[in-house]
This record gives sequence, C-alpha cells and structure tokens, in this order.
Amino acid sequence: MQTLKNILCISLLMLAISIKINQAKECKIPENNEDIDWDKVKNDWYQGLHTNDEVMKKDVIGAKFRNFTKTNEGMRIVVIDLHENSPPQTLTFDFTKRRDGVYFAEKSEEPAVLASHTLTPDGRTNNKAKKIDDALFDGDNLVLCDEKNYLVYAFCSLSDEWVVWVAFPSLNPTIHQISLMWNKLIEKGIIVQLYPSKTVEHPEFMESLK
Repeated sequence: MQTLKNILCISLLMLAISIKINQAKECKIPENNEDIDWDKVKNDWYQGLHTNDEVMKKDVIGAKFRNFTKTNEGMRIVVIDLHENSPPQTLTFDFTKRRDGVYFAEKSEEPAVLASHTLTPDGRTNNKAKKIDDALFDGDNLVLCDEKNYLVYAFCSLSDEWVVWVAFPSLNPTIHQISLMWNKLIEKGIIVQLYPSKTVEHPEFMESLK
C-alpha cells in the first residue's frame, strides 16, 4: 500500500511538472529509441499504471503478460486481460518491428480480441474505447523496456493524446522501478498523469489466474 501511495504522489508531481513546462506536448513517437532483447524479458509481468483512458477506466481492470517471444517479424506476447464487463480472456498478440523500440500491432480477426477492450455492461460496444483500439492497431507504438524493471507501451490516440500502459515484474513495483520508468518517459518527452490499475489496489483479483 505504501508503494501505491508513492505511485500516486509521483503521478501528481509529474502532472504539476507537465502543467508548468509543457502544457501542449505534441504526441509524436520519438525517432531514436532503444532496441529490446525479448529473450531477456522473463517470467510474468503485470499492468501497474495507465493513463485512465476509455479502455482502462471502463472495462480493463488489470492484465498479466507472459511468454515474450522474439519472432522474425518482431515479437509475440500472451496477454491475460481481466475485465469489468466480461470473463478473463487470454489473447496472443503479434507485433511487427518497425525500428528499434517501435512496433506495429497486428490486428486479429478473432471476436475475443476485437471485443476485449470495448464491451459495455450490457454487451454492446463502447465506441470511445473502440477509438482507442483503432489507434492501437492503426499506427506505430512505442515500446520502452529495460528488460527487468519496466515495460511501457505508448501510442497516440486519434485525438492526438498519449495513451500509456505500464507493466512491472510484480504488482508491487519498487520505488526504484517506478523512478526508472518515469525517467524514461521524461527522456522521451512523454509527460502524462498515470493511475494505478485496479489489480494493484486489489491483487486478489489476480490470484485465480495461472
């Protein structure tokens, strides 16, 4: 819980910094980024922070990432999503590498993938969340990972705002890991406010996932 409070304090501090130094930061994928050796990204990772976008605040309450695999095209990952409006879903995503740190998410035609972020409580489609998914699958995505402390997935929404999803190797990241992540975001010119995933506040939600 103490770490969670620290996350919130750091997030509020970053928001204050963003207001002071850059009120209208352009959403643009940086040109020069670090390569990632996916063979070194081991074990399970957990979503810890996000920008409280329409996907995260309406449906997805947390996620587990596993089986990171380097492919000829880029990388493959297995994601277990926890949802407010539907049962947990295990999904496989393929990413094509554009250049170091920049990937294109290959859109699957599987109904479970297409609906995984956009369901409403009555089973309909959340059109605002669908726009986030449209941006996710239609443009370049920045992936920042030092292979052991943080995994950042960032892309520009259709309204030209940053969408940022952050994972750590545990649901209780250390202050060191959080600081490394913030420093990398600042280095890339990404100044956003981040919110804890519901599974950070309620880790018991993850206990049933194997």
